Amino acid sequence: MTDLDSYSRQLEGFRASDEARERLVSEIIEKYKHLFEEHAILKNDYSSERDIRRNYQRAVDEQKQAVIDYKRQLESSSFVLALIDGDGAIFQDALLQAASGDGGSEAASRLYHAIRNHVASLHSNSGNWPVMVQVYLSLDKLAVKLAQVGLLRTPTELRSFAQRFCVNQPLFSIIDVGQGKERADHKIKEMLRTFSDNPTCRHIIFGGCHDAGYLLNLEHFKHNEQKAAQITLLETTPAYRGFADLPAHFKRARFDSVFKSEPLPESTPSTFVSTSTVFIPAGSAPPQPSQSPALYRSTTNPSPRPFVFSPAATTPPSSVTGGSTDSNGDASWAIVGKTGAAPNGNISIAPSTKNKKKKYAYYNREEQRLDEPLPPRDATAAKALDERMHRTGKKMCNHWHLGGHCENGKFCQFQHEPKLTNAELNALRYKTRSLGCKNRYCDNIDCYLGHQCALERDYGKCVYPDSCHLRMTHGMDKVKYVRYDKDGNAEHGIA
Repeated sequence: MTDLDSYSRQLEGFRASDEARERLVSEIIEKYKHLFEEHAILKNDYSSERDIRRNYQRAVDEQKQAVIDYKRQLESSSFVLALIDGDGAIFQDALLQAASGDGGSEAASRLYHAIRNHVASLHSNSGNWPVMVQVYLSLDKLAVKLAQVGLLRTPTELRSFAQRFCVNQPLFSIIDVGQGKERADHKIKEMLRTFSDNPTCRHIIFGGCHDAGYLLNLEHFKHNEQKAAQITLLETTPAYRGFADLPAHFKRARFDSVFKSEPLPESTPSTFVSTSTVFIPAGSAPPQPSQSPALYRSTTNPSPRPFVFSPAATTPPSSVTGGSTDSNGDASWAIVGKTGAAPNGNISIAPSTKNKKKKYAYYNREEQRLDEPLPPRDATAAKALDERMHRTGKKMCNHWHLGGHCENGKFCQFQHEPKLTNAELNALRYKTRSLGCKNRYCDNIDCYLGHQCALERDYGKCVYPDSCHLRMTHGMDKVKYVRYDKDGNAEHGIA
């Protein structure tokens, strides 16, 4: 029995040992399984990180190559841009009056070398940068002025000058903006805004320092030293004082071999008719262009017409010139008034002295159109106008009554006749002013639509903030900054 008990105890010990060993082995297997899973996860993470690192390095290498390519392309496509307001920056007299007629080509060559030398002094790597020049001007208007002051024999010479200027350099252009209020300004301002953010435009020569209207556009750059350093202020005629107050970050230059340093004179006695009476013997032939440049008007370009002198009242040209008229029906050199006949039978072509109130269009600093207040409205006239429209069932034709012309003629669906009285015309202007013009920068000096809310202008607040036809103008700057006449001449400081 003693041996059996000993064997039983030993067997129990063996069983306990086997269970402990089994638990140990199971525990080891479980830990191995857990470690294996962690290893697999870490291995995948490592592989992922390795791939990310390799992709990142590949991307970095590609970006470095892209930067190198971009710099190469930037350098190869870099250029210098000159924006010049040709209405104020006038070429040298010798260039305009070149005997060979090649002054435009010479002007382009001088300007090219002047710009090239100036840019080379600022950028050491500018040797291969092309130079683009754009001169904006009203060709006909400037040609007339240059002829009046004796710098051109005839206005047509300026067109020839411009053609030769453009041919000399492939990237040089003289752009005719036509007649109108400061059209060159609008072009230059937009070009300046566009190319100042263009990385391939490495430097800008700005030739408009004679005009204070550009100051507001340059204000955007004066606190950005890098951008300001990429702009050179080209001074031709004396610069407006505001340009001198701009920071020193802006570069400054003068090209005196190309542009005049003094503005054009108002007039030259030898090249335009005096305001004193001029008499032509009856039956004599009109003077030829070579005899008096100021009386010459090209028949190939009948507009504008500054060389036609017209008294207040006129008679058909045939009564004076024997019926000889140009293709426009005007006298080929002058229109003569009925009252121009002198007691001795001679005929006066002196300009009319009758004064006529000059029209202006007003603008604020943002170049938004402002409206002048209308005369007080006559209640009786306004009522009569409303009753007439109600009675006929037709509204007034604004183009006919306010603009003086209607293209639809007798087919117009609005009223033309009878004519309105002055009081009724004023009442009609009040009606049309309540309709907003689509162009807040309108340059039509005779536009009869509204450009700002009259209630807000006159009383400081509009009582119809949500339904006002001119609510888009609420809050606009109401201070007059500049005004323009019908020829586009600007006057500042009129507030």
